[in-house]
Amino acid sequence: MNKEIDYQCIPLFENISPEDLQKLLMCIGSFKKDYQKGENIILEKDTVPYIGIVLYGNVHIIKEDIWGNRTLLAYIKEGELFGENFAVTKVQESSVSFTAATDTKVLFLAAKSIIHTCPNSCHFHAQISENMFHLLGLKSISFMNKLEIMGKTTIREKILAYLSMLSQQQESRYVETPLSRTELADYLSINRSAMARELSNMKADGLIDYDRNTFIIKD
Repeated sequence: MNKEIDYQCIPLFENISPEDLQKLLMCIGSFKKDYQKGENIILEKDTVPYIGIVLYGNVHIIKEDIWGNRTLLAYIKEGELFGENFAVTKVQESSVSFTAATDTKVLFLAAKSIIHTCPNSCHFHAQISENMFHLLGLKSISFMNKLEIMGKTTIREKILAYLSMLSQQQESRYVETPLSRTELADYLSINRSAMARELSNMKADGLIDYDRNTFIIKD
């Protein structure tokens, strides 16, 4: 897992020069850790003092009920944050689990060092704080999109709402989903077999076409 990482492409570090970024990572107490596919990063009830950034790989946010049923709430892609909603609270206790969906490398940053005033008065500290609150806002929008999807009543409506969300994010009617069919069914909270049948019906009706994780949304 020695993939070259371009830190300048990470939204949290936007408008921070490479020189300042190295100083920043030392100032706020950062460290990196590798995870294998399926390995837990944060478990429900864990204390979360750090904000995670996916350097490469994918992270799934999982909620498990008292009967052991697991729901995929969201997925975190390369360059995106996770755990920040818990790390900036007073309790800092996670109500969900975070799991590596693929082999993944994570950069952890001490949350308190981002949200509190820097004792060294680093001029770039204000920039990362501004970036983080901007990303928190985007994350809230993402969860609102998930609520909209889950509010649909039929499997077809849920699939179309999900593909519409991807189309808007990727600015194309040719969209890529990072989820397998099983993961997508879990994310949409629908039966996998029923979803597969509905995808075939939607293809036959001329609404979509697809090949593995690539979907084409037709007029």
